[in-house]
Amino acid sequence: MWLVWVALLVGLLLVALTIYRRYGRRLTERQIIASQQVVNAGMTVALQELANDLLLFTMERPTSTLVANIWGHEVMAFEFELPYRERQEVVVVRQALNNALRDYAQDENLVSASETDMALVVTDVWYDNRKPMLHVDVTHIVNEETAAYLRDLRKLNQPV
Repeated sequence: MWLVWVALLVGLLLVALTIYRRYGRRLTERQIIASQQVVNAGMTVALQELANDLLLFTMERPTSTLVANIWGHEVMAFEFELPYRERQEVVVVRQALNNALRDYAQDENLVSASETDMALVVTDVWYDNRKPMLHVDVTHIVNEETAAYLRDLRKLNQPV
């Protein structure tokens, strides 16, 4: 008789775990969508201000994709592919976009989960050598997982 109770208890735990995972996944998906909308809006404003200075083609609404999910499920990092007219130094592009995104975050009262970084940070900028596209990764530091992701990126980029 006790085997039946143990089997029933294990079955109930498995059902509860499945429900918890599905609910958690849906919650994360909603968080990603909300964060992506914030990042897209910030980049829209930044690119409207900087398109001529950065020699980019203007886009009405730039859209992003989630950066590869190897860092974890709750990392809010997004990539943009932007057509350009002429290459500029990556450092110049990164700094200009970071400044514009900082101003946008301040204007919108966006709160960062990091004590040292603004809510929106450009984490990578690179040119595609196969087609005239500029790739820009923007991180929305809205949770501790994303703040840890940014710290990990900084560790990786330090000279050995």
